[in-house]
Amino acid sequence: MSDSRGYSMNRPILRWLSAAALSGVAATALVAPATPAVAAPAAFCSDGSQPMVTQDEATAFAEGEPVTGLTVVKGTQPVEFTGEYVGHLEDALGQGVDMLLFELSGAGIDTGNPAAGIWSGMSGSPVYAQDGRLIGAVAYGLNADNLPIAGVTPADFMKKSGVDRLAPSRVSITRSSLAGASRATEKRLAGETLPLLKTRKVVAGGTKTNALANRTLARVPGSSAAARSARAGGFASVASPSRIAEPLVPGGNIAVGYSTGDLFSGGVGTVTAICGNTVWAFGHPMDFAGETSLSIHNADTALIVPSSTGLVGSYKQVSRVGQQIGTITHDGYAAIRGELGVIKGFPVTTHVYNPSGQRIGTYGGTVVNPDLAAFAAGYAPAYAAVDTLDNLGIGTARHVWRIDYRLRGGRTGSVANVQVYADRGELGDQLAGSVGSDVATLLGTDLADVTITRITSHLTLRSAKAVDYRFAGAQRWVGGKWVKAHGSSVKAGRGVTVRPVYREYVNGRPQGTRTGPAKKFVIGKNAKGRAKIAYSALAQPSMDDCEIDEDGEIWCPGFDDEEDGPSSFSELVAQLDALIPADRGVVAAGWAWKVGKSKGASERRGGLVGPGVLSGTYTATLKVRR
Repeated sequence: MSDSRGYSMNRPILRWLSAAALSGVAATALVAPATPAVAAPAAFCSDGSQPMVTQDEATAFAEGEPVTGLTVVKGTQPVEFTGEYVGHLEDALGQGVDMLLFELSGAGIDTGNPAAGIWSGMSGSPVYAQDGRLIGAVAYGLNADNLPIAGVTPADFMKKSGVDRLAPSRVSITRSSLAGASRATEKRLAGETLPLLKTRKVVAGGTKTNALANRTLARVPGSSAAARSARAGGFASVASPSRIAEPLVPGGNIAVGYSTGDLFSGGVGTVTAICGNTVWAFGHPMDFAGETSLSIHNADTALIVPSSTGLVGSYKQVSRVGQQIGTITHDGYAAIRGELGVIKGFPVTTHVYNPSGQRIGTYGGTVVNPDLAAFAAGYAPAYAAVDTLDNLGIGTARHVWRIDYRLRGGRTGSVANVQVYADRGELGDQLAGSVGSDVATLLGTDLADVTITRITSHLTLRSAKAVDYRFAGAQRWVGGKWVKAHGSSVKAGRGVTVRPVYREYVNGRPQGTRTGPAKKFVIGKNAKGRAKIAYSALAQPSMDDCEIDEDGEIWCPGFDDEEDGPSSFSELVAQLDALIPADRGVVAAGWAWKVGKSKGASERRGGLVGPGVLSGTYTATLKVRR
């Protein structure tokens, strides 16, 4: 090798050494060029504890590349499934984000009669390369046909969850988009669609109150993603959260809730990865809400339920949910992400009493997502009534509630109300509607920025039968005894003492009569002709009917809005506080009068409290004597 050639190859180093020498640095020998630094292996966790296969690496797999994964089919401990690479769909999850396709085996996917295929609740199940590196999470499946082909969200896309990106929720497989697959695989899959796996939605209360819970959820107001998801219904029943000692693990169950405790409502899927206290799960969104607040729980799986028709799809049946152990803070397209140990929310509590006033139970939970506050506020007394009465929703009750709130700036306040009910099958719906309407109105107003801090209610169950009262007559006190008021006579300028007569109904059947409180009126001295004593109920609760469509989804009118819009927040609170209980009535005494050539009519009114829900009107006519 010539000197000139050697100089040419080493010139940059010689120049550097020359510069070093000029600066007074001693150089005793020439140094060979340094070996370029090798890039550190890609890692999902910032501390490198979970190595990761990048999307570019995964899409370069040869068809048949073996993989393993973790998911739960029973209990809380993950089991392994296996699989092999099929190909990928270019840009299926957004620009530059491919969906990875794997054919999987085990975990009930390809066993049983029928086989379950890729089932709902498997969302988030991590898929690993043979060397243990995380490839991504199962998030899509041909579950309508119970096929074992899974669409996997790449891990590096999940890691970036926190920046929303629009993407389709159903991915069509075409030969042009399907890459890395053999002709046989192209022929097998072309023309199919890979829908996003449905989140298995569950709500506490068991099968007894499941329909009630779905009706209450269908009435959740608002245009948020969480509200829209809740109104769609389809929540299966689950027990109220209890203690599950096992921690969350990759491949393990995860339940996320809008509300917790006896009021739990949310969805179930699988944990993909845990880095320190940060959890990634699902591989797809819950509601695609972006910044959010959802509780984190462990969960216990009863079994995998295969779809025998292919119409509904196979799913994971959850037997119980654990206590809240963290909070989901972001709901992105590629994953939900949250922090363990972070607990958020405000309490909702309903105390239940028997007719003698003895407390017999307490139902409550925590609202983690404020968009579901109206649901939790209404479901607490509704669930308590149906669960305690142990019937379809038949009964008589008195409900007192208080809603504490805080305004921007720190000012606090509360709304307090009372209502009575008697219903032959929809007592829970009645209870849910009243307090739910107050919460929805407070959170939906544009007159102030309102944050609910606590909801507390007291529910007295007076009877397991619907007992109500209708005005049926009037009596007056004459000569030391009560007589029929209608048709009697009264002297002008004298007092008349009257009381109402109610007809009592039990479950819609008349059971006799009873009388109400007495009230005295003085008839004007200029009265003439006839006087009237009129009774009427001041308020009657009503329930907007919910309807079930042919797909089984429940549709309900929203919580009632105020007809006359208030002009200030103080006026709004005053309107809410002015709720008239259904056991309130009014009695009015009226008469015509004449003085000389002048004439007119006068009326005196008084309020009354009935023995229960009041309805109807009654008017007694009396003759006026001069």
